[in-house]
Amino acid sequence: MEFLHVYKNFVKKYKIEFLKQNPKTFIEKWYFKNIIDEINFVFEEIKNIKDVNNKNILALILSRAMRSCRATTHSDLATLVEPVSTTYYCSKHGKICKPIFSIIKWWKTYSKDTVKRIKEFEKLKTETHQYCLSGDARTIDIFTALSKKKKSFADILNRQKISGIFSSPPYVGLIDYHEQHAYAYNLFGFDRKDKLEIGPLFKGHTKEAQKNYVEGISAVLNNCKRYLKRDYNVFLVANDKYNLYSEIANKAGMKITNTFKRPVLNRTEKDKGTYSEIIFHLKENRCL
Repeated sequence: MEFLHVYKNFVKKYKIEFLKQNPKTFIEKWYFKNIIDEINFVFEEIKNIKDVNNKNILALILSRAMRSCRATTHSDLATLVEPVSTTYYCSKHGKICKPIFSIIKWWKTYSKDTVKRIKEFEKLKTETHQYCLSGDARTIDIFTALSKKKKSFADILNRQKISGIFSSPPYVGLIDYHEQHAYAYNLFGFDRKDKLEIGPLFKGHTKEAQKNYVEGISAVLNNCKRYLKRDYNVFLVANDKYNLYSEIANKAGMKITNTFKRPVLNRTEKDKGTYSEIIFHLKENRCL
């Protein structure tokens, strides 16, 4: 109660405006007005930068800062529940916390961290090719899509094929991945593709949802197989709570050759519950 009194006086003194009563966008729902004003100011400044690489890096930093400035409790950062505009007991930090009033702290933090990561990558990177393709993994023609972006890389893959996959697919009805990053969709004007998401939260984890998930993940693997070389290796990180990956492997014409248990220690919510994932090692099932 003592901290709440200080908090209210602070809000009054600096004329902090809380959340809109009838928000029309994600940003209006989850950010205080002064936070929005700062975000818009920085975004407009970024637009004026001519160097494309610098512009992209700064946009990334802004996106990272935005994620940490939503008006939610620290324990709900991964899965938003309800906006907060007052003090609260924080189960993540074990103390009384409050919503954030400015992006400055996180802007500085992520600016330093991003530059540090870029410098580290500069030292570690090798003469290899990397490219990110955006599309529906169940149907995308990897080689054709890549040839439109990076033809020299596509030519290499056409000759050599792909040795394998390492991926962490979505889980069944556990996380709303689009909503997780809705702030970026909202600010940068990206198109949302919620209906194409495999295992979305809004479908839950019913038997029907599990069936759709199996069909979706196996369809991705079957599509990817067209581009894999013989004796490929596929590693999938999954929380297989419903024991679906044996069926997924079977539908994809693969077999699980090994599994590795991976404890998840650095969780966003920092909750006390024990949690682990399984890394499935899949290979071609030549008995089919």
